[in-house]
Amino acid sequence: MKKQIISLLLGTLALPSVAQLTTAQQENKDSTINVIAFFCKNDTMTYQLQDLKAKVKDNDTIVEHQILSTFQLIVRDSTATSYEIECIPLETKVNFGKDTLMTNIMQSLMEAMGDINTIITTDEYGRIEHIKNWKEIKDFSRKMTKSFFDSLYSNLPQLNEAIPRARFESQMNLQFANEKAYIENSDDLKLLFSLHGNSFVIGKNESDDTDANGWPEHTTIVCSYGKSSEEYGFEDDYFISGRTVTTIPKEDVKEAIGNYINLTLSDEYAGKVNDEIEKQEFEEAIVTDVEQYSYFYNGWPSEMEHLKQTEIMGTKIMEYKSATWTSRVWGIYGNQAESNSADI
Repeated sequence: MKKQIISLLLGTLALPSVAQLTTAQQENKDSTINVIAFFCKNDTMTYQLQDLKAKVKDNDTIVEHQILSTFQLIVRDSTATSYEIECIPLETKVNFGKDTLMTNIMQSLMEAMGDINTIITTDEYGRIEHIKNWKEIKDFSRKMTKSFFDSLYSNLPQLNEAIPRARFESQMNLQFANEKAYIENSDDLKLLFSLHGNSFVIGKNESDDTDANGWPEHTTIVCSYGKSSEEYGFEDDYFISGRTVTTIPKEDVKEAIGNYINLTLSDEYAGKVNDEIEKQEFEEAIVTDVEQYSYFYNGWPSEMEHLKQTEIMGTKIMEYKSATWTSRVWGIYGNQAESNSADI
């Protein structure tokens, strides 16, 4: 049992994401690309979101889950200083492989989440500022979280001995503690809008630095103009790609795992697992973030990809998230009365 718990924790441990391309270098405007929203009222974009997690050990790849979601964004209001955008879930398919229990629970949960839309407001650049219907979202999210844990612990009552439900559920609810936390944990919103309001130097730029934790990291950022696709792209489209490699010292790896165990497991099980951890010979962890963000000329995201690979204790944990447009209806920026110029 102790070995199984250690394996579970290593697989689910969320080491900090270290590559966030939020450079805001101010140079000559001809040498930079600015990620700015030039949206119109009634602009409509449809995206497919993919969330995939897999583990690779001894050349054996195990896909832990794959979630495919389709959602729509509609600009409900546009002013000189802000946008109001409604996010509408359309369809979600969940696959947890051989874990049919988790597949069924998550599928039911995701289908229920389709009963509510999220309305966000941004500044003039497209940076998310608020969730307009936050109270409704918060109440609904807590209701869905309770439903998830009801199903999980009723099917696996023995789980409560190792991972007390109250403790586990409290951690999950922290994701909905406030608007900022909710946005930070919303993969679709982060993928689509996290770079708006930032400027990037055209060309290839490399740097060596330390992150907020003091861990050494090497970052490469490439930025350029170019059609997002030959068939549906435009000359003034642009892309920003980045690769960051961060080295986490073995002492910090051990501390992070210990903290996670103490926060999640019951005191009895935490003591047993911590005893096992003390016997482990830890190694440094290597976290590689690869990000590829492609935008249309008007600031609407075209294709957004983020791959995070964590090499820890002889195992590679791969987390891949992407959002790709599937249809679009646009107005003409600066002339809201005009008919749609793009309808695909």
